Amino acid sequence: MKLFIKPVLFLTAALSLASAGHAEEPANASGGKAYHVTIIWLKQHGDTEARRKYIEGSKRLSKLPGILSYNIGTVTVINREKPHQAVDDSYDVAISSTFESKQALENYLKNPEHHKVVHEVLKPLVEKYKVYDFVE
Repeated sequence: MKLFIKPVLFLTAALSLASAGHAEEPANASGGKAYHVTIIWLKQHGDTEARRKYIEGSKRLSKLPGILSYNIGTVTVINREKPHQAVDDSYDVAISSTFESKQALENYLKNPEHHKVVHEVLKPLVEKYKVYDFVE
């Protein structure tokens, strides 16, 4: 299975959250797919082996119930005409996952295997992380 990050999905998530803040969820927002975007900065920032360990460890999560897609990848630098302050390429790994519904995402986060992988395998490698969740 080839895992990669979809830049458009990441940009959509970032823009949605930037404009919405912590606004109250619209009444119709829970009926569609749910998206979970996680941005990770590793303790060994920029280290290829640390990134590989994180990615390999994270792949176990892609098999949990309710996931429609699970994309993981490393930062890439895109050539732009000029730099923009909104572009952040300081992270090490990004994950974009799609779930059947908001409830499926909530179940995934409560799954004992998710808890085990995150706390035993992934968090020891992580300096900091950001999570962005949104629904269609």
